[in-house]
Amino acid sequence: MSLPIERLRKTIRCPHCHGCLTLSNDRDEQTGEHWYECKFCKQEFPIINDVPRLLLSPLREALLGNARTFGTNERQVKTALSFGFEWTRFPEMYEEWNRTFLDYMQPHRPEFFDGKKVLDAGCGNGRFAYYAAKYGAEVWAIDIGPAVEVAQRNTETSENVQVIQADLHDPPFAPESFDFIYSIGVLHHLPDPEAAFHNLLRYLKPGGEAQIYLYWKPDGQPIKAGLLAIIEALRKVTTRLPHRAVYGLAFPAALAAFTFFVWPYRLLKRVPGLSKLAEKMSMKQYAGLPFRVCVNDQLDRFSAPIENRYNRMEVEAWLRRGNLQDRQVSPNYGWVASGRKPAAPEAGWTGLRQSPILNR
Repeated sequence: MSLPIERLRKTIRCPHCHGCLTLSNDRDEQTGEHWYECKFCKQEFPIINDVPRLLLSPLREALLGNARTFGTNERQVKTALSFGFEWTRFPEMYEEWNRTFLDYMQPHRPEFFDGKKVLDAGCGNGRFAYYAAKYGAEVWAIDIGPAVEVAQRNTETSENVQVIQADLHDPPFAPESFDFIYSIGVLHHLPDPEAAFHNLLRYLKPGGEAQIYLYWKPDGQPIKAGLLAIIEALRKVTTRLPHRAVYGLAFPAALAAFTFFVWPYRLLKRVPGLSKLAEKMSMKQYAGLPFRVCVNDQLDRFSAPIENRYNRMEVEAWLRRGNLQDRQVSPNYGWVASGRKPAAPEAGWTGLRQSPILNR
């Protein structure tokens, strides 16, 4: 369900010039829906299936299927379409997502979200936006690709969720709009993840918090490092294949993961004296999840065009360079990192480093 127009008007901005947007009085002849127009640069942004499409041209045309990708960042478009394909194939809303959401949000408990204005930066199928709203947050969920269609359906019963198709590099919001910003499993798929993270901090209110999840490097773990080296070699082939072909490979990859890791883990956990050995096994996080979740993740692993990984020191440096306070980095099959924007920012605080993405 979309938020009231008045709330939209106060928060959304033109992604090109950051001017205020007005809702058209007329309706599009083909879609029957309104559109937004920027008061200053006069750009127009369609609303399709109740989702504002606040993307810059030519990216907007490329993703909405009205043009070729000429003139766009081709890897950006491929990434958007890859995850759009993924989430349209895996739209399910499992009860287990509630536990997963709270796991990624640690140390925050459900009551933390009550009354907060939250940005879900890279919402996928809307699974985390749904639970943030369930716990009382007003959620603005953005994604760059076709996944917004799935997110809109999965959150249509939530009265306080607004899904928007938008680019993390050009968020269509007024500065300092949000109490809490989270981005789970998204930034590491971008060309310049740290620049995108620091850009998001501009939209965080003073005193607000940001929380992210990033893939980790298996430093000091030669077996895991070897497995990832094999996976990376395979990715050089699979990322060039059609999405449907990778989708076909994801099932046997997940079956192999369950055969060699998940099922043995479940068995060892039941044997007295072997539980410690079981806890050292890879992929044990899937033991309490449906098999299709693992299939979904294998599709993600082998189809996403870009995959970056980090060690703890690198993630800590992100938070430090973002001038965040109360910084925390915790292992969770990757890194969950968080920090708080100063309540009274020092003079000249921007929360971002110099980057060609942010200074174009």
